[in-house]
Amino acid sequence: MRRIARTAALAAGVAAAASAGRWLARAGPPLRRFAVEGDSMLPAFRHGDRVLVWAWAYRSRPPAPGDVVVVRDPERAGRVLIKRVASPPLGAPAGHLYVLGDNEPMSRDSRCFGALPRSAVIGRVLWRY
Repeated sequence: MRRIARTAALAAGVAAAASAGRWLARAGPPLRRFAVEGDSMLPAFRHGDRVLVWAWAYRSRPPAPGDVVVVRDPERAGRVLIKRVASPPLGAPAGHLYVLGDNEPMSRDSRCFGALPRSAVIGRVLWRY
């Protein structure tokens, strides 16, 4: 019985995806993998750790303080950063995120480059491996 229910759910998902067509093609894959570079997130994440990122995490809600996210580096094209969302300081632009590394002395984050637009977020870290 479980097998039939699982198969039906999978078929419904495939049918919904097929009907969404172009929207899904533009959305990109929901799960992405990244490698942690550097020690800015010690002790939670170490250099060489791999992370699984949910790219669709913020379609229905904005990132919340405490969430660990992967963002596009605003100063180096093609690079990404793993950071923790923090409460923005007074004067931060509305709709922008303030992101910080857990290891302050080793982190290049919003204290260096300022608040980031929400569009810079690639996704929320789900799992470290």
